[in-house]
Amino acid sequence: MEFFRVVFKTLAALLGLPLTLGGFVGFWYGIYTIFAKHIVETGIALAIGSVIALSVGTILGKYSRGDFD
Repeated sequence: MEFFRVVFKTLAALLGLPLTLGGFVGFWYGIYTIFAKHIVETGIALAIGSVIALSVGTILGKYSRGDFD
């Protein structure tokens, strides 16, 4: 069972890092899209999706570090 735990933690780390980084950058790009490009609908959708991705990435990162053990 330890093998699967290590595999799942590794996969969580490999998925969590891009989600966290993409969520952070995507949120600020969404804000930029709203205020600089004046495309409000796309910017709001991008910002909301990025916050969700950031949340999921943070949860996966906490799991891979062992905070939920």
